[in-house]
Amino acid sequence: MKLLIVDSTTEQQAFCAKRIESFNQSDMEMLDLRVKLVGEKDFAERLQDADVLVLGSGLAEKAIVIARQSMSVMPWLHIIMFVSDEQYGGGAFRAAHSAGVRKVFPDSASPLDFLQELVAIHAEFRREGRTREGKLIAITHAKGGVGATSIAAALGEVCSVYNKRAILWDMDVETRDLSRSLTVNGSEARVVSAWLNGSREISRESLKDALVSVSNEVSVLMPPDRMAESMDLVCHTDSMAITQRIIELARVMSDVIIVDTAGRLGPATGTILRNADIVLFVIDDTILGLTAVDLYLTFIKTLIGSVDRLLFLVNPYSGVLLGVSQIATELEPAHNLGEAPWRLPPVPNDPKAAFWPGSGRTLYSMGQKNTRQVLESISRELGIISLNSQERIAPQADSGGGSGDGGNGGWFGKLFGRKNNSGFMASQ
Repeated sequence: MKLLIVDSTTEQQAFCAKRIESFNQSDMEMLDLRVKLVGEKDFAERLQDADVLVLGSGLAEKAIVIARQSMSVMPWLHIIMFVSDEQYGGGAFRAAHSAGVRKVFPDSASPLDFLQELVAIHAEFRREGRTREGKLIAITHAKGGVGATSIAAALGEVCSVYNKRAILWDMDVETRDLSRSLTVNGSEARVVSAWLNGSREISRESLKDALVSVSNEVSVLMPPDRMAESMDLVCHTDSMAITQRIIELARVMSDVIIVDTAGRLGPATGTILRNADIVLFVIDDTILGLTAVDLYLTFIKTLIGSVDRLLFLVNPYSGVLLGVSQIATELEPAHNLGEAPWRLPPVPNDPKAAFWPGSGRTLYSMGQKNTRQVLESISRELGIISLNSQERIAPQADSGGGSGDGGNGGWFGKLFGRKNNSGFMASQ
């Protein structure tokens, strides 16, 4: 959020800016505040770059004139005006609001009052789509082997292909399936451990340091590098505040956050499920899988709070067992889910694409044409890409044979750079 502070002198401008300097660093990062200071003669040149105009008390009566001029040029601009304590009263309110000023504060007002108003403006921007608020998608499952990690990686590749900035968050602290499948490892995991043991603050910069890029658009957030911190993350209630902070920063820094929860229930994953825009429940089409879903739902429905955010994705074990409608029919009497959570198409059974881990590709680029089309359809339903989105930056080949990477070696080509003799990407 871009703030333009206007006041009569540099000293007055600095006095106004000190209110922002007193904000907590985390609040400034969440609001993505960028501040410019200008004088009353130069404000018009900078107005087009502002989201919020802050008029200092040193302007006195000129503040109303500047407010009117600004609103005539940018009627959507939010204006906050400060006045001296002596001027603070009904007359100042009436004059300010007639000029389009949103809020009037006295110079003696607490910086927290100013912050509260900025938070309210930022919330309006999010609702209007004027500021980035990354979509949080939590992928969970009731039993292992249903392909949840494959789906997480594939959705990440869809983000890369459609030029969406994404974070893939691996919460599997024991086996790190997502990280290992994408051949991601490194010292970045130490940053996550440092958050948990308190030796480093969670900030925008430290989150950047913790991310491992797998393409220009997509990065992976690994689990902690030590078991003690890993257990704290998944088991200790202190991890709830840490997880919440990561989510808040990730929303500001990316378009999509895809979390592979590894089907685990605990303080951290509970926080993720409660905050998720969509909980993607990956299930297979087996009888054992159906009974596991039945039990698991009794736990996570309380965490989610509403089935409006719940979507099931059937990833068939063989493609010939239970169908989506049959699974839905079996679960409906006990859980009253309705039709909406079952609207996603099932993932096609694609044995060749199952060999994606470690290849430098995912189920998306390694799968057949039908697999890619279904994954794109799922991505549109999840809101990862728009319904009419066609802006792929690396168009996939339409041959049904399965390669489908358009000859570019898959989405890791930008990072790893060359193919080995088997046709996969080889790490340098």
